[in-house]
Amino acid sequence: MNNTIPASLILKIVTLGMVLLSSKTGWSEKTGVKENPPAGRAGFTFEQFSKRHDANGDGKVSRQEFQGAGQFFKRLDRNDDDEITVAEFKAGVGRGRSRQSRGERKLPEGVKALYDLEYAQVDGQTLKLDLFLPENSTGNPPLLVWIHGGGWTKGSKLQFNPIFLRLTGAGYATASVDYRLEGLNSHPKQIHDFKGAIRWLRANADKYGYDAKRIAVGGGSAGGHLALLLGLSAGVEELEGDVGGHLEQSSSAQAIIDLYGPSELKLFAEESARFGYNKTPELLESASPLTYLDKDDPPVIIFYGDQDKVVPPSQNEVAHKRYQDAGIESSLHVIKGAGHGGPQFSDAERYELIKAFVERHIKHDKQ
Repeated sequence: MNNTIPASLILKIVTLGMVLLSSKTGWSEKTGVKENPPAGRAGFTFEQFSKRHDANGDGKVSRQEFQGAGQFFKRLDRNDDDEITVAEFKAGVGRGRSRQSRGERKLPEGVKALYDLEYAQVDGQTLKLDLFLPENSTGNPPLLVWIHGGGWTKGSKLQFNPIFLRLTGAGYATASVDYRLEGLNSHPKQIHDFKGAIRWLRANADKYGYDAKRIAVGGGSAGGHLALLLGLSAGVEELEGDVGGHLEQSSSAQAIIDLYGPSELKLFAEESARFGYNKTPELLESASPLTYLDKDDPPVIIFYGDQDKVVPPSQNEVAHKRYQDAGIESSLHVIKGAGHGGPQFSDAERYELIKAFVERHIKHDKQ
């Protein structure tokens, strides 16, 4: 019996296999790579996407140009402006990963997220924020703005305190802001960025549907410092800057939530040689929120851990005392056993305290 398979049959089997492989994976026999894999799979580039959909060649894909499923366009159009940019595409095709691996959090029911809204371009860098809006709000809700920590050199807007996100479900609009991470020695660049974000948010309030007259700012660590600095330095010309334009808008805030943020940097430098290294007295004074404190400044709520080894507790205590001396509302909350951050700063007890604070100061229009 002859068990030899004819060469012609082997060729047919191999050819059929290549056809099947090409049809299922997009494999090109000519190039040896996948061509036009399904949207959202690894390796699918914006160049391939735009070649298929960008009819006018302007580097972005409009809803009118898009030839695919509407739900896919909606997923990629992260800022809801009916156009998909390179940045939105790159972010969108990775959204198949878990929220945890992306750094995004599960949204409360009835909350709409608009990611990566550009508020400025400066020094060749695009600055963005994420905006979270309650979908069933009656009227325009007040706005809470979070700024992340990270020693002024790292971190991102994805480090969004869960309390702020939870408050979106309670009827507040919230935003989380990125800024230039060039260290405190780059001051006043970072406060210029944050003030630029506040002005942009005010200029776009009607577009997105929140009340620009009622804004509370908050942050943790370096973000707490910047929240304090913004809240206490309204109208200080050298700290305003022109990042993002909209200079007709105010950068002020009506309330401040400070989580273990430095407030008096000369004292901080005296207590921490590591922090004080390579920082001039002029820098420490200009970047200190308490330099600008006066009787017209907004109320503050302060949280810190009594075991904080990064920012000395004295930074929070001196801010509280200076507030009291100026006759302005300040409440100080010490978390026993807590260090510099941790889950205690976003737990149920802190949620209720912050919720009561913002309800008292920005929930209702006082004008």
